[in-house]
Amino acid sequence: MKKFLIFWMIVFASTLHAADIPVEIHVDANYKPFSFDDNGVAKGIYIDVLKAAFAQMEGFDVTLTPVPWQRGKKLMEAGRGFGLAPAFFHGHDWPYLYPYSLPFYTETILAVCNKKVLPESRPNWPQDYIDLKIGNVAGFDGWGGAEFRALVEQKKVAYEEAKGSTENILKLGKSRIDCIMMEETVFDYEFRQLKQIGKYDEGGKHAIVEKGAIIGTDPVYIGYSKPARESGKNTFQFEFMQAFDSAIYQMGKSGEIQKIMEAYGN
Repeated sequence: MKKFLIFWMIVFASTLHAADIPVEIHVDANYKPFSFDDNGVAKGIYIDVLKAAFAQMEGFDVTLTPVPWQRGKKLMEAGRGFGLAPAFFHGHDWPYLYPYSLPFYTETILAVCNKKVLPESRPNWPQDYIDLKIGNVAGFDGWGGAEFRALVEQKKVAYEEAKGSTENILKLGKSRIDCIMMEETVFDYEFRQLKQIGKYDEGGKHAIVEKGAIIGTDPVYIGYSKPARESGKNTFQFEFMQAFDSAIYQMGKSGEIQKIMEAYGN
């Protein structure tokens, strides 16, 4: 009887040891086509990239939970979450989000404007955009750059935020703002969708828009909650980071990430 009990204790212990560690990554719920909430399920281009990487990582059972971006940031700051994606690097101004994974894509941020304010080229950001009203998504406070933020503080540029990309495009279409800052792939996707469903009548009820200056390029990462790590609750963090970075590195090297990106353009 004693040997039988010891045998099952060993089996039980080995089963516990072999069980995958549950990990929750919070992702942006309102960033189509990259990351969005579809009836409580995370979907999008980045979600496909992340899932492909997680599938290559042994020992982890990863859940992707869509949340409004501002809530995701607060969860990381409070130490109530493990990781947040897609995050730009904010080691310099978001002390609660550090360290970061290897990047899994690089975004291109540009100005998209009412054609009436672009009678001629405005290639220089932000100098060529002084005296205009610029829109942005709330929480994307790294966009624009330090010089742009200084111009806003000096009231040389008017600045306002909306909760999402769709709202900003519609504000632009109604001439309530002159330009918006958007990631190029996101703008192309959202603008096409709005026109297809009849919510944007370009040249009719809504303004004709045109792409302006490139504001910058930003790699995207998983950012990890520093308060959560310092609390000691995520003892598996180093192993997870190493496994994820290794998977992303191999996917980039093999062209797998690019194939996932291109699939959305077809």
